Amino acid sequence: MSVKVKLFSSLREGREKEVCTKECTYDLTGNDTVEQAVEALNVNKDEIKILLVNGLDAELTTSLKDGDTVSVFPPTGGM
Repeated sequence: MSVKVKLFSSLREGREKEVCTKECTYDLTGNDTVEQAVEALNVNKDEIKILLVNGLDAELTTSLKDGDTVSVFPPTGGM
């Protein structure tokens, strides 16, 4: 079971293409949350401004299920 994690803007910078740039796959191990997925991809939680799961607002504590898509956005101009 897995979810897709999409990284936007500065969260992509400095990532090697072999590891993960635009879209990554995170394999679920049980009762996983958004926080576990972003930590596994070495995304600093302090750099996250907006989180979406399947296009809906989410929190780091949001539970994930197979097939979900997590979108992670950093702060941008004026945020």
